Amino acid sequence: MNPKSGTTTPVQKNKITNLLAKHKNCKLFFTEYRGHATEIAQQAVAEGIERVIAVGGDGTVNEVAKGLIGSKTALGIVPIGSGNGLARHLKIPLTIEKAVNFVLSQQTGVIDVCFLNEIPFFCTAGVGFDAHVANEFAQQSSRGLKTYAKMSLKSFRTYKPESYHLESACINEVKNAFSITFANATQYGNNALISPKSKIDDGLIEMVVLKPFPFGAAPIIGVRLFRGTLPNSRYIETESDSLFTLKAQENLLVHYDGEPLQLDTNELKITLKPKALLIIGHV
Repeated sequence: MNPKSGTTTPVQKNKITNLLAKHKNCKLFFTEYRGHATEIAQQAVAEGIERVIAVGGDGTVNEVAKGLIGSKTALGIVPIGSGNGLARHLKIPLTIEKAVNFVLSQQTGVIDVCFLNEIPFFCTAGVGFDAHVANEFAQQSSRGLKTYAKMSLKSFRTYKPESYHLESACINEVKNAFSITFANATQYGNNALISPKSKIDDGLIEMVVLKPFPFGAAPIIGVRLFRGTLPNSRYIETESDSLFTLKAQENLLVHYDGEPLQLDTNELKITLKPKALLIIGHV
């Protein structure tokens, strides 16, 4: 558990601690620094532990999952973050008691793992407006959908689309884009369905290009995002493949599973390892 994660209160976190204490085969660890969750997960793999449960938001889930790729140890999630993208895609309950019971009792499945250069991601990654907002959101003292919506609106007024050179098996062209998302799962989090037809175990990455659009179209695009009808928009282009490359004019600000990162390169290579992660959830 990340004791500083998400929007959950100390009372709720104590509730999780007490619930897990009732199960004699469970041991709870608190993360102390960035990357600690990956180290704990790797140690669990070395010890032959069957399940490692990430208690936290998408950042904690990503850190734990990194340490489990290619192993026989399954990832479970008790979602207490602000977005909970992977948990929502896997239909994990969002209430604490139900989530704990779910991850301790459900059978396992396997999902694909995607990589942005060498960085694993499990839901979405990308560049453009979404990366810009993720970077702004990470600097806020409060979390949650309300704060994210506020930062999105503020950023929308000043953000300018950029040009990217994209390559895959089917495309080789420059696109002017508001944002480009590479999706393994259907959503960013909070049921914002950027790629509603994505399947997390099909061996494919969906690239979603949001083209520049007039200010007046923003509310309609927002509604489509949450209704799962975004692919029907004339401002959306999609492409499915297992390998994409992207090149920009300047070094890239990216996001992966909600985490922003400034790269020291202007090039991306998006790849996939099929069925490389054992998970507890509905694939």
